[in-house]
Amino acid sequence: MTGTRGRAVSGAGGCPAFAQGLKIGYWRIPPSGALDAELGAIIDARIAELAGQGAEISPFTLPGGDLLDLFHDHWFSGAATRLAGVPEAKRAGIDPGFLEIAAQGARMSAVQLVRAQVRRADFGAAMDAALAEYDFILSPGTAIPAFEAGAEVPSGAGLTRWTEWAGFSYPVNLTQQPAAVVPCGKTKAGLPVALQIIGGRGEDGKVMALAASLEALFA
Repeated sequence: MTGTRGRAVSGAGGCPAFAQGLKIGYWRIPPSGALDAELGAIIDARIAELAGQGAEISPFTLPGGDLLDLFHDHWFSGAATRLAGVPEAKRAGIDPGFLEIAAQGARMSAVQLVRAQVRRADFGAAMDAALAEYDFILSPGTAIPAFEAGAEVPSGAGLTRWTEWAGFSYPVNLTQQPAAVVPCGKTKAGLPVALQIIGGRGEDGKVMALAASLEALFA
């Protein structure tokens, strides 16, 4: 398997040779929320490890403006559309949070929705252009460590929506480039940390090949 510029991205048993010559953009600043210091240090160390194995690493800045609002426009309007297909008599058991965002989505005008769709297309094109300059973009999988199951946000964090801690996830949902996450370490509390791999549109196989090599390397 080769990268977008003909560089090898897989190696037997995760041999570090796969990293030689790869051009990687390191995306470290999410469009919403802040990267946890301990988690960021773990990811930094893994990126430095790849650089030591011959990968060419450079900082990557996400293109686009207020991506959180842009994602919310699509998420909320999508929720409203889905809810519209559920009969009133069957809505009693629906999650209250879903009903809340669906209500917000239902208040969007057609002009707002079309504007959001145009912005999404522009953002996707900008990401396509950026990825043409790299074999891959790497980032933390999430901006914060894992927290209790069943909660949308960590207790006591002062957050209201999962999007506030998932700033490395929803931009790629918007642009639809293939992405994968691999485990790359643990915090001092023993919580898992993941590294995200993003590839060019349609390059799913290359993303998965690199994911397999990194997973073996970090094991």
